[in-house]
Amino acid sequence: MQLCLNYNNKFCPRDAKDQFNYFKKKIKLKNIKKNDLIFWKGHVAVAISKKKLIHAYGPLKKVIIMPIKETIDRIYKTASLRVIGIRRVY
Repeated sequence: MQLCLNYNNKFCPRDAKDQFNYFKKKIKLKNIKKNDLIFWKGHVAVAISKKKLIHAYGPLKKVIIMPIKETIDRIYKTASLRVIGIRRVY
């Protein structure tokens, strides 16, 4: 996230926990839209539409596009991590 935003002349902290605190605009899952950030402890994904996101998925060791609901459920099932919040970048 940091590199992507920095290349577009936007500041972004390095770590997910700092990004979560830096971006203040809180969003509910039902209001998610493209470019919103979804945070778990130590992990962040970017919404690319109302229903899909892109993130670095550890078990597959690659960046993939997945449905948002499926990703939230899978991360909870495999790592016991719940979404801690959704933030609008700008």
